[in-house]
Amino acid sequence: MNHFHILRFTLFMFAVVTSPLLAQHRATPRQADTLLYKSDSVQVEVKRTYSAASDAQFRAADFALRPKNSAQDILRVVPGLVIAQHAGGGKAEQIFLRGFDCDHGTDVNISVDDAPVNMVSHGHGQGYADLHFIIPETIERVNVAKGPYFARYGDLATAGAVAFQTADSLREDLVKLEADPFLDKTYRAVALLRAPVSIPGVTAYFGGEVYSSEGYFDAPQDFRRVNVFAKARAPIGGNGSISAELLGFSAGWNASGQIPERAVSDGTIDRFGSIDNTEGGATSRTTAIVKYASGGNSPLTLTASYTDYRFRLFSNFTFFKEHPESGDEIEQTDSRSILALKAENNIIYMLGSIPMRTRFGIDLRNDDIMVGLFHDSARVRLETTSDAVIAQRQLGPYAEQEIILPWAQILLGLRADYFSFDVENRLRQGTQPEGIAQKLLLSPKASVAVPINDDAALFLNSGFGFHSNDARDVVREQGNRTLPRAFGAEVGFRYGGPNDLISGSAAAWMLNLESEFVYIGDEGATEASGRTHREGIDLELRINPISWLAFGADATISRGRSVDDPEGENYIPLAPNLTISGNALFHMGDFSAATRLRLVGDRPANADNSVRAKGYGIVDLSASYRLGMAELFVNVENLLDAEWNEAQFDTESRLRGEAAPVDELHFTAGTPRSVRGGIAIRF
Repeated sequence: MNHFHILRFTLFMFAVVTSPLLAQHRATPRQADTLLYKSDSVQVEVKRTYSAASDAQFRAADFALRPKNSAQDILRVVPGLVIAQHAGGGKAEQIFLRGFDCDHGTDVNISVDDAPVNMVSHGHGQGYADLHFIIPETIERVNVAKGPYFARYGDLATAGAVAFQTADSLREDLVKLEADPFLDKTYRAVALLRAPVSIPGVTAYFGGEVYSSEGYFDAPQDFRRVNVFAKARAPIGGNGSISAELLGFSAGWNASGQIPERAVSDGTIDRFGSIDNTEGGATSRTTAIVKYASGGNSPLTLTASYTDYRFRLFSNFTFFKEHPESGDEIEQTDSRSILALKAENNIIYMLGSIPMRTRFGIDLRNDDIMVGLFHDSARVRLETTSDAVIAQRQLGPYAEQEIILPWAQILLGLRADYFSFDVENRLRQGTQPEGIAQKLLLSPKASVAVPINDDAALFLNSGFGFHSNDARDVVREQGNRTLPRAFGAEVGFRYGGPNDLISGSAAAWMLNLESEFVYIGDEGATEASGRTHREGIDLELRINPISWLAFGADATISRGRSVDDPEGENYIPLAPNLTISGNALFHMGDFSAATRLRLVGDRPANADNSVRAKGYGIVDLSASYRLGMAELFVNVENLLDAEWNEAQFDTESRLRGEAAPVDELHFTAGTPRSVRGGIAIRF
């Protein structure tokens, strides 16, 4: 047994053995929901609280004053999470969390109303998570769980999981118009309206969004997006309910891509220019969700979702490196249907005088995928690199046992995930993978804590998790660790003072990943990487000195290294070492204002740290004023007009006329100062 296995086994056993000593008091800060157990002789009410110091829950008020083009922007409420756009606004954002460059979702499990968002075996990258299909004004709550500690989150939940929940009903109708007619010619219109339903207990609403932006780049981005949404909910049985919703969108855009520093330095283009102005794409998604909730003492929840998805992306990262005449533009396509089912039963009962909760659940997912990679020139196909049909199935039962003692809470979990992969190569020439494979993983979890007093608690968490890899890798690398395990552990502290005057948390964490094979969608090839180790500290502070003023700040300091590479050549490219966010919120009467800071430190862009991705600090400002049914608002992004790079990569590229490729930093320029104003009418 190697040192990595010894370490993770020791930490896990430590968490289990010490669980009776480190447990969470039921009166810890910021209670999330209430469990109620009744019998003929006893009624026990238990407050459901955080299970880890890094847990977080955000409601609509937490992101009401944030600028938002899509639900993707609401991810910024997650402490330590950074997003970056580099493809004209239409592609899913790059996600960075806990020392991970999660690409577009490889190590973050994202869901909406228990329906999966991540796309496995995707044409552009594993776990691709595009949230543009959600109208942000419909989001009621965002739950965040960092680390692989909780059994209900399965595939991709290594750095963490983010679960969006949409509102079941509207308190008032909404019509919103906003625009920036000057810098990027952005226009956005949203309407959410209650349906005229006269049946008692039945609620329904529907709406739509239209978004248009030329962008701030030299070449117009022509980003156009249309969203639709509908949701209805009805009571059923004694305490139960059934709901149905439909989310859909379609979008198209152009992109300026990542540009090399040398082209800006020598004056070939400016920061907002492009080398290949035919980049861009189009995508669409329609998701239908039906959910049944029984209510009562042992609530049962059943969720079924069906998704139809289309994706087409044109990119050029190396320009003329491989094809000096026609250029290196690639086209990636993905067409799929997803059927997903989730069942979960919470059984609340007494064992003697001890309240208990047992959670049983199961996830089922079926993806039927057609995925391709092509060499293009100006969006004209020249040759086919990869063309495959993939059938991927996942079955994931899980169980959690919660023991709530007068002085302690213990949470033990176990998850089993079975995968089957079936890959048919429709491109007969070459060495593209084909075949079938099966994988089974068991993931034990343990979470414990100890109260210090009614306002503070200590936490200890540990658990195994994993992220799946592209099906083409799994069938190609039979017998290798193509579903790499992750093991994480965390010790933390959370405090919430009386009346929420001061609250905060601190957590020290570590996360190890086994050797993995990563399918590089841009090349249609496999890249092997060895074991990795990440460790860090998460800090969070909230201060509410008076009713109309609040301050908040959070920071993540992390260090990540490849375990098997020599010192100095073992940096994890683009893994953030420092992220800080801060905000000040003011609300008095009909006027509200907020200012926010988001800061990312410099970080390695390659394994030997010879190329550095440049850090940045951005200040945003928002304000609104209510006039009866109308609300006037203004959002200023990059208030100080800082010059910054949003997405950055170390890439070897060749420009037209260059004798040889050059390896250097390529970047997408971040937005300059932009001002967007508008009006929202609620009635």
